[in-house]
Amino acid sequence: MQTEHPAAPRPLSSSWLHPSRARAWAARVALLVASVASVATSMSGPPPVIVESEPGVLSLSPTSPTARVALPVRMFVPNGSKQTVWATMRAPLFVKWTPDAPGDEAQPIVKAKLVFGPRPVKESSSAPVTAGDAGAVRFEALSDGDVCQLEQPCEWEAALELSLQDATLQGTVDVEWRMVVEVGIDDTEDSAPDGFEVLVGPR
Repeated sequence: MQTEHPAAPRPLSSSWLHPSRARAWAARVALLVASVASVATSMSGPPPVIVESEPGVLSLSPTSPTARVALPVRMFVPNGSKQTVWATMRAPLFVKWTPDAPGDEAQPIVKAKLVFGPRPVKESSSAPVTAGDAGAVRFEALSDGDVCQLEQPCEWEAALELSLQDATLQGTVDVEWRMVVEVGIDDTEDSAPDGFEVLVGPR
């Protein structure tokens, strides 16, 4: 009579981690997550300050193919500050085309430049606009902006310049606009200085 011996245990797959190795990997992952969170927190800085101008409308036509509007931009702290800010500007635009003759199939294009700060101006163009509400389009004019230290008030003039590319069309292109300034605070600071104020347009 033969005595059966219990089957030898199968070796563990090499993909299984020994408990001690699993604990080591878990510790490494936890350390990595903590390090990333620490870096993200240290780099976050205060949130940007965003201020919008009052909206307006500029009209373009064959007799007035260009238009321009300028607004003052001012930033200051009542008692001064050593902090540095970075100001950028954008102008969301909404373009609507109303032809003189119903059924006119012209598709005007509007070009825009936003002058703000000393850096080169970027020109942007709308998509072709077709007549009526259904053919209206949106686009943005953008500016790189400027850096300023708040020891003294920071002042600029923001100018939006529009031009109609097809001066032969018959009708009116209305462009609804507003200017939006975004001010980034020095990320070595925890918050904007007390009393910090941003004005876009006349007070």
